[in-house]
Amino acid sequence: MTTHDGCGPQCCGRTPARPSPPRRRRTAVGGSRPALSLVPRPEDARGVPVPLSSLTRNPMPPSVRGAVVTEVDGRLMATWMPSEGPPRVPHGRILLSWTQATFGRTDVRAHLGLAGAQVLLAFWPGLRGEWSSVVRPTVVEVAELHAALRLATRARDHRPG
Repeated sequence: MTTHDGCGPQCCGRTPARPSPPRRRRTAVGGSRPALSLVPRPEDARGVPVPLSSLTRNPMPPSVRGAVVTEVDGRLMATWMPSEGPPRVPHGRILLSWTQATFGRTDVRAHLGLAGAQVLLAFWPGLRGEWSSVVRPTVVEVAELHAALRLATRARDHRPG
């Protein structure tokens, strides 16, 4: 029974207010963009990005170490990082990698490339189903923080003495 300030419709005659519909988590930026997009073949300059969400339920291809996330025109894009490529994640980039865990779950890792090292940024064990919207907030915040720090460093280095 829905109550009105502690009483029911029998005591005050008001009809119960309709509960608001449950909010759905948005997986797109601006309503139409996917949370993260991946360019399936980086060698194809005209490659059409696909939502990373369309790939997250499957294992990564055996020839890659993960997907390197880059901001392009305000959008997060990712390209596969080949296994035979450079050993470190490029400076300022985030490498997402995932492996199948037990019972249909996926372990996801994010590594951040820094000037002197590559560090484990986050680990999400045992995610179910499509996980790109779970990791997106961390990826966005870290990418923005890194860009702000890079800008502050440039401003400091160019400050008159």
